[in-house]
Amino acid sequence: MFYFPQLSSGATGQFPITRQRSARTVVNQSWQGYQVKLADPGAAITDWHLSFAEMSDQELAALEALFQAVEGRLTPFTFLDPADNLLAWSEQQSQAVWQAGPLLTLTGGVTDPMGGTAAYQVSNPTAATLTLQQSINAPASLDYCLSVYARSDQSTQVWLVRGSATEAQAIGPVWTRLTSAGQLQDTADSISFGIALDPGATVDIFGIQAEAQTAASLYKQTAETGGVYPNARFRDDALTITTVGPSRHSCELDIVNVEYL
Repeated sequence: MFYFPQLSSGATGQFPITRQRSARTVVNQSWQGYQVKLADPGAAITDWHLSFAEMSDQELAALEALFQAVEGRLTPFTFLDPADNLLAWSEQQSQAVWQAGPLLTLTGGVTDPMGGTAAYQVSNPTAATLTLQQSINAPASLDYCLSVYARSDQSTQVWLVRGSATEAQAIGPVWTRLTSAGQLQDTADSISFGIALDPGATVDIFGIQAEAQTAASLYKQTAETGGVYPNARFRDDALTITTVGPSRHSCELDIVNVEYL
């Protein structure tokens, strides 16, 4: 799997980051001269402009290695959007993309910490620990941060699941944003994120978010797609590198992802 490398800080990009999404519109003109315009979901383009400054020799080498391996814009690679939530359906845990343990109960329409009703109540009526998680096709070896808002009428704990790492965190009746971050010694090409509940536990959850970085940013709602782009390419066949000193490099580049349905 080819994937865009992280910086030594664990981030995928540096600010400012520019992202633009373009969709296609189909126009049908009748013989009377009328035009009918319809959105065409069959093709969309997302592109990013990334600027990197003060890159080390190691960071530059990783970027150049990817560029050479994919032969410029010829071969696609996986790009994890540094400005998005990597998980799909972040507020609809009843969707099929979420894998729920057997007998785990999900109830929607619960009041969330933002003042809406997009939270879910999750209950484990069994005698075993049950999970609710989602897998993404991205290297498990990168730095990731998992975050989720959680509360419970009773003082209890919820386990944050980040690949092979699990971390128990205490919650109570007040909404609290829990986070779990770090890097795993794992070479798999996929990784799962979610929560696990102890036997008999009932918790309210909202805004599950995974990011390819070392700390949580503001929550970002997602629908049918998250910020994982497996068909990304470099827009150009050349990298322009500026070096101002030992292990001090800068670079600007464009990445484009074309979606065909």
